[in-house]
Amino acid sequence: MQQSPPVISADSHIQEPPELYEQRLPKKYRHRAPRVETREDGKVFRIVDGKRPRRVDLAESRATADDREREFRSDPSGGRDIERRLADQARDGVCAEVIYPNQSLWLYNSPDPDYQLALAEAYNDWLLELFSAHRSRFAPVAIVPVVDIPRALAQAERAAARGGRVIKIPITNDARPYNDPAYEPLWSLCAEAGLVVSFHAFSNSEDKYPEDWGEEHGVGGALNLMAMSMADGMQPASLLISAGVPMRHPALRFVIVECGAGWLAWLLYALDEQYGKKHMWIRPKLELKPSEYFQRQGYVTFSDDPVALNNLPYTGAGCLLWGNDYPHDEGTFPHSQAVIERTFAGVSESDKRRIVYENAAQLYGLG
Repeated sequence: MQQSPPVISADSHIQEPPELYEQRLPKKYRHRAPRVETREDGKVFRIVDGKRPRRVDLAESRATADDREREFRSDPSGGRDIERRLADQARDGVCAEVIYPNQSLWLYNSPDPDYQLALAEAYNDWLLELFSAHRSRFAPVAIVPVVDIPRALAQAERAAARGGRVIKIPITNDARPYNDPAYEPLWSLCAEAGLVVSFHAFSNSEDKYPEDWGEEHGVGGALNLMAMSMADGMQPASLLISAGVPMRHPALRFVIVECGAGWLAWLLYALDEQYGKKHMWIRPKLELKPSEYFQRQGYVTFSDDPVALNNLPYTGAGCLLWGNDYPHDEGTFPHSQAVIERTFAGVSESDKRRIVYENAAQLYGLG
């Protein structure tokens, strides 16, 4: 029987501890830090600056025994106990992880750029310190707000100086889309420093939470949010390629996270088709096909997406990364090996190994 390849999760999470905000955030901002509040009617909400309050108590009452395994419902450390985390990795057949935040995913929604930067700096310092002794097993992701580009550069440089290998910026930014030339210094810095630029689902600069999230009687807002937030992954990929960013910065690497990958084949085909047919209108002029830039420099993660694997003839295996989204409800923990076996049925062993291990190992220096 052929031995299964090692597995790296290119998308995992950690819950920020209360002391992160109480001890590291400047005092003038602590009252605005992410928190959970119980209202007089007993309803419990997660509060994030600039974001519609999200009700969270109903999930606890509706959770099954299997659900208790996820969202740190049975882990009071929130994934911060390294030994417990390593045990969960082993249990799920995972040998290394790329670590994203939980509550701090949404800090870009704050209308206060100074608060965004203060929270990002506090979080980055804490996270990079926590995992500094485990570089082969974990790649912690630093948060970089982009409301102020010079200060974004400073945050990226700070993360790189502390051993960071990847930064996260908003997946969409309507106020300043990623084809804006103002980002050129950031792309240059990341390319030169070897910092992977990550765009994680649900980390928009605009609040998209529906009013009926977590309520007893909804109108479909939650399901629509989950599906359409995955579609957000097309925006940064299309904007960067269309603007010629990978062409000008061939050393830049970027990754779309937790958006699935079934859409990738269609997007790359559409970009190639339209670039060829509308060449007289489209500028800048690209030296390669749009799809070739993504296949050279772009990546996208998925967890349970057989459609993406059916599209391998169009995308190739070199731009795909697997992630278990530990420990989120929409992820695959603790059943990742069964999901991999099911979804990769019919995929060659060489492509499977590239997707679940080799691509992430090379990109992030893991394993």
